[in-house]
Amino acid sequence: MGKHKQRSTSGSSSDRKKHKKKHHHTKKEVKQEHVKKEECQQPQQQEIIKEKPCFEASGILAQYAENALGNGKVLKFTIPFDAKIPIANWQLFPFKGTQSYPSISLKGKSVFLIGKDKEIVDIFIENISVSKQHCVIQFREIKKVNSQGEVLSYIKPYAMDLESTNGTYLNEQQLEPARYYELLEEDVLRFGKSDREYVLIKS
Repeated sequence: MGKHKQRSTSGSSSDRKKHKKKHHHTKKEVKQEHVKKEECQQPQQQEIIKEKPCFEASGILAQYAENALGNGKVLKFTIPFDAKIPIANWQLFPFKGTQSYPSISLKGKSVFLIGKDKEIVDIFIENISVSKQHCVIQFREIKKVNSQGEVLSYIKPYAMDLESTNGTYLNEQQLEPARYYELLEEDVLRFGKSDREYVLIKS
């Protein structure tokens, strides 16, 4: 199964903030339009604690030969045992500069395959630099025990590059292939050399 990995924080927090800043006004408009919630109904959120990094190879791409489809094609990933369909409404909002495009819903499935093979992908990207099976967004159920001994369950999104030719970028930092990276709301994904960016929003 794939191991998940925390993004490095050394020297990258300022870059991440700068990269997100250019999307600030656009994302604000998106959230106002698509997320209509009263603040008084929102529970107080706890501080987000990122998972510790794991540098072991995931082994997922070595197992992909077992995942043959009926059409003779082979998936380059396996769905992990802790895969879970999210309850929250997660969406990707594509942008190219200041131009926005229709949002992409991440509902009803635990995994979304991104690439340019129309026959098998969930999110099609028509760009010569994007691989046929480029990246997956995988929702996983993470369980933790709190100080009172209670088991808490969270469904979190992760991204994994499928050894694409031109890479997957999270907030302009290239992901190591075949490893899961935790995604946070308002993170920005980019695939290959495409200048279209995808902002992750939860409503």
